Amino acid sequence: MKFKLLYFGDILINPKKRSQHIADIRMQFHPQLKKLVEHQPWNNLTQYMVPTATKSPITTRHVGGIDWNPIITPNLKLLAEIDIQMMHPEIVGVPRRDIDNRVKTLLDGLRCPQNEHEVGENTPRDIGPIYTLLDDDHLITKLSVNTSHLLGTELFSESIPKTPDAVFIMLDVNVRVAEGTLENLPFMV
Repeated sequence: MKFKLLYFGDILINPKKRSQHIADIRMQFHPQLKKLVEHQPWNNLTQYMVPTATKSPITTRHVGGIDWNPIITPNLKLLAEIDIQMMHPEIVGVPRRDIDNRVKTLLDGLRCPQNEHEVGENTPRDIGPIYTLLDDDHLITKLSVNTSHLLGTELFSESIPKTPDAVFIMLDVNVRVAEGTLENLPFMV
């Protein structure tokens, strides 16, 4: 199963408030993932996405007073292959573009927080569960990154802030089944 996720904004390398920056990235993916689980085959699993579910293939994490629902989890025996297309307004090859640390920041924004220090102080606590792509980034089995110059930034003038760290990212996510189970049978198509 394949789908796309989009991100518009800063990807900072060493932000002063790292946990809040990662939380801001998570919150841009949350509505996209929430919309995804409304459709087949994900909507069959939403009955398990509650903290009191029994025999759940989904692991709802309760971290920092918030319920987190990762959609790719070890319990479902799902894995992710991610192709990242990172576009920024500056010309490719500028020395200050630190791709490896930007990718690490992005991957941290795709996974659940592991402890309350990773939640971010401004993360909303009253919107219900927050969806993340991954339970943890060890579930990524393939990762590729392409960078390019974002031509026509006027198309995104309200969405992308005019900062040196602003990017438009398109993620192609391919969900793979590591081991077949009754719960992940719909993902084998």
